[in-house]
Amino acid sequence: MKLEVHERIILQSILPQEGDYITLKLVRKLRETLSFNEKEITDIEFKYHWRCPKCEKVEVAAETLKCTDCDIYMKPAGSVSWDESKANKFIKDVHMGDKMLALCETTLKKLSDDGKLTEQHMTLYEKFIKAEDE
Repeated sequence: MKLEVHERIILQSILPQEGDYITLKLVRKLRETLSFNEKEITDIEFKYHWRCPKCEKVEVAAETLKCTDCDIYMKPAGSVSWDESKANKFIKDVHMGDKMLALCETTLKKLSDDGKLTEQHMTLYEKFIKAEDE
């Protein structure tokens, strides 16, 4: 299955943290497959969002920053951005076995059934669920 940069990130975030031993081993392997190598990180120009724990100022940079106002190291704010024009070159063909395909489908269906599906999930939902329906 061909996955874009944002789909690889979103899919990693919705994979389960708990489960039986075999499932967790397969999830770990899938996470590794979805992850980005150093060349991709550099070429796509990932930028992390940092927040000062004291003054709450937010900055965007590739590496950890010191807050210019408070002179302390900033903490990860939990989001990342990248150069979209370069990301199109990094669509990855990810092979998944039947168990992982079923897990992704189930997870996306549950998000939808629980009313927790967001716009960020839409392309993944269409790839996993719509493809199954057609």
